[in-house]
Amino acid sequence: KSSLFVYPSSSPSMSRPLPPMLSVPEKKTAAAELFRDRHFFNSPVFTDLRDARASLSAPNSQTQPPSSSRALLLRYHRLLSSARDDPCAFDDNLAFTWHDAFRPNLKHTSASLRFEKAAVVFNVGAASSRIAAAVDRAAEGGVKEACGEFQRAAGAFRAVGQMMEGEEGTVDMSPEASAMLEQLMLAQAQECCFERALAAGTSPAACSKVARQAALYYEEAYAALVIPPLQNHFERSWLSHIQLKAAQFNAEACYRYAIELHEKMEIGEEIARLQFGVNAVVDAKRTARGAPASLYDSVSRLEQDMNQNLEKAVNENNRIYLMRVPAAKLLSPLPSASLVRSASKSEVLDAKAETGLQSS
Repeated sequence: KSSLFVYPSSSPSMSRPLPPMLSVPEKKTAAAELFRDRHFFNSPVFTDLRDARASLSAPNSQTQPPSSSRALLLRYHRLLSSARDDPCAFDDNLAFTWHDAFRPNLKHTSASLRFEKAAVVFNVGAASSRIAAAVDRAAEGGVKEACGEFQRAAGAFRAVGQMMEGEEGTVDMSPEASAMLEQLMLAQAQECCFERALAAGTSPAACSKVARQAALYYEEAYAALVIPPLQNHFERSWLSHIQLKAAQFNAEACYRYAIELHEKMEIGEEIARLQFGVNAVVDAKRTARGAPASLYDSVSRLEQDMNQNLEKAVNENNRIYLMRVPAAKLLSPLPSASLVRSASKSEVLDAKAETGLQSS
């Protein structure tokens, strides 16, 4: 087996602090009574299934560590998958109720086992995102662990979208929300790749490609958040966080690419790229409100670094090179390279894969 993507080797320290990541809250559920009938009479599986379902609606279910929560969810899903995909295998009046993860006052009730399984998989993704966001990425192996968990979360939300085809539910389980959450988790996994590449001393050109792809993932997530049905469904802080991250990684791509341009003495384009990156950061900082202070600090330090290089490049160009600086609209799109993928559904539901993902 090989890892989900290839990491660079060495790992010197990074110059800027690692910005925070977003995690998805788990959906709350109401208790569901499972009555034995002829299909489960005298079956020990039914008792296990009923107890596992009860644990999901227990009062302490929302306060336990995400790893414990995920273990319970995976066990319940495994038991649920052994049952017939038919509500009458339990009871004619069976009803599963789940609340929206982002608007808990909204809920949906259904007798569909497909809906029940999809809600469980959603919470597996949410727990994975919480695990990833809590990882100390500055510690040895931290970035790799976080990256694997974010990819597992991405796979979970993708699976939710597929499982909910033809089903009714809350907005957080809609096709639009599932796709947006998948893109967000991939963006954060790609961001981990960028952090690892920087720490390993990877070439500026390669770092630029990784950063640009992170920006593209963040841009796709942000674009889905500002139109129906997701518009106004998420907290403003989420929109600001994602908007700022998109600008940050577009700027990082420009910054790293400009380093390569400086080494090639292509000073005119270097100035244009740096100006474009600075403008992206300045515009985002002006409109994004409610993001974490540590993220603003990280973006401001990047802006400072870019302005220092820009001042140096402008001075050199005025004194030595005298090159024409191209207009921003004439710059070609920067190349990108994705180093992540959404985990498969089997990887998402693998109870043994509690510390990062592996693929064959």
